[in-house]
Amino acid sequence: MAYSNKNMLQAGMIVAGWDKYGGGQVWGIPLGGSLIKVPYSIGGSGSAYIYGFCDKYFKEKMTFDECRAFVVKAVSHAMARDGSSGGCIRLVNINSEGAKKE
Repeated sequence: MAYSNKNMLQAGMIVAGWDKYGGGQVWGIPLGGSLIKVPYSIGGSGSAYIYGFCDKYFKEKMTFDECRAFVVKAVSHAMARDGSSGGCIRLVNINSEGAKKE
C-alpha cells in the first residue's frame, strides 16, 4: 500500500507488533515505501531532538521496565524541545497477550 502510493504520501510510517514466529518486531516505512526491520524507530517533529539520546541509551533485550523508562524519557525530551510534540505520553504494551494501554 505505501509503495504503490509513494508519490502521494508525505509521511513515513512506523509499524510494530508481536507474532508467535518473530516475537516483538518494529518496521519502518520511510518515504518511498521501503520496508525496513529495525530494533526501534522514532519519527515526528520532535524526533530530531532525540536521535543522540536514543543512540546512547537504547539497548537490545531491555526488560519491560527498562524499555518503558527509555520510551518515557525519550518522548519527554522531545516534548521539552519541540512545541509541536504534544503534551502527554500515551503508552501501549504489545506482547503475546495482546495490546494493553496504560
